Amino acid sequence: MSNHSTKHDTMVLERVYPADVARVFAAWADPAAKRLWFTGGDDEGEYALDFRVGGREFSRASLPNGGDEYVYDAVYQDIVPEQRIVYTNHMLRNGDRISVSLTSVHFAAVAEGTRLTLTEHGVYLDGLDEPEYRRQGIAEQLEAIAPMLDGGEG
Repeated sequence: MSNHSTKHDTMVLERVYPADVARVFAAWADPAAKRLWFTGGDDEGEYALDFRVGGREFSRASLPNGGDEYVYDAVYQDIVPEQRIVYTNHMLRNGDRISVSLTSVHFAAVAEGTRLTLTEHGVYLDGLDEPEYRRQGIAEQLEAIAPMLDGGEG
């Protein structure tokens, strides 16, 4: 008997940022800017971003006090500057694959600035991750972009 399972989920998260599309897109394309909002900006762990079609994004970090180690490994499948980003990724926790996802990020100019729409199709493996955890984590990351745009960073 196998304990292997899959759970599928599609989430759509939308944010409007009071900045032009070029600035919001740059927050995703520039390695220093992305590290700030994606990982919290600390120097703990590893982070690398090769923002081009076929390029990779990689993050490895451990929770404080000897906690779990998480690895995020993504490959950019499509990039249309200031319009869309499409990537695939998988996540590991302590070496176990916990999810695989396909994500698209769309950028649109609106009167208030930029509307960002992130759609993620995730497969959560063996009960090791849950869509609710991912939704919360990505929502926190998207919120972390706003202060960078307001503060003139990124």
